Amino acid sequence: MTALDKFENFFEQVVEGTVGRIFRPAIQPAEIGRRLERAMESRKVASVDGMIVPNDYRVSMNPLDMVMFADFVPALCHQMEEWLIDQADRRDYRFIDLVRVQIFGEDIVVRRQIRVDASIAELPGLDRVAQDEIQRTEVYRVIRAAGDVPPKLLRFTGGNHSGETVILRRPLIQIGRALDNDVVIDAAEVSRHHAQIEVRDGVYELRDLESTNGTQVNGRPIATARLRDGDMITFGTVAMELLPYSTPSSGMSRD
Repeated sequence: MTALDKFENFFEQVVEGTVGRIFRPAIQPAEIGRRLERAMESRKVASVDGMIVPNDYRVSMNPLDMVMFADFVPALCHQMEEWLIDQADRRDYRFIDLVRVQIFGEDIVVRRQIRVDASIAELPGLDRVAQDEIQRTEVYRVIRAAGDVPPKLLRFTGGNHSGETVILRRPLIQIGRALDNDVVIDAAEVSRHHAQIEVRDGVYELRDLESTNGTQVNGRPIATARLRDGDMITFGTVAMELLPYSTPSSGMSRD
């Protein structure tokens, strides 16, 4: 297993240990890792003591992408820092100060894209407590910017993806087979743009988008329906259950 595989597995394990697996997130953690590695290599500087590489990294993505794994951002930043230190050690690179990775939500970044800025910088007074507080503040800001939607889960109850879970945390969630949906379901019975879930004042409402095979809630075909925890939803023949969401503990293991 490569270092990048271990990096990606960490994120999957964190999510599995709390709310289940995110199904096809718009941004894969491994892609963040590749961008960080590219930034480290492209901005290295030769010195008398060897190669010096950036130690301060800022990862930017659209707030609607970041909000999907907002509760895991601090733990993910910790792991990315450790991963960068490991990569530098393997290549005999040096840092001039502690390594810092921060993730920010920025509207100017196109959905499903990542921007990484890296610099060689002294970070006086940086400690883990202060860094975590900065990151938590940004997470709260992004959650508010995305509509402060009370999150829910959609869990697949059968088929190849049984047990996999989607986090719902946007005011409008589009579901279907096409890759431009927020929730992509790769099944022939699901229309390209099958249904939408809209959240208003904390109430989840499901709307069928005139799909070929229809949408059902608790076995009944619907055009629109208000959703409650425990409802069984079927898109074509793909069954899912709406579940409450529990915020994971902030004290996640870094191992």
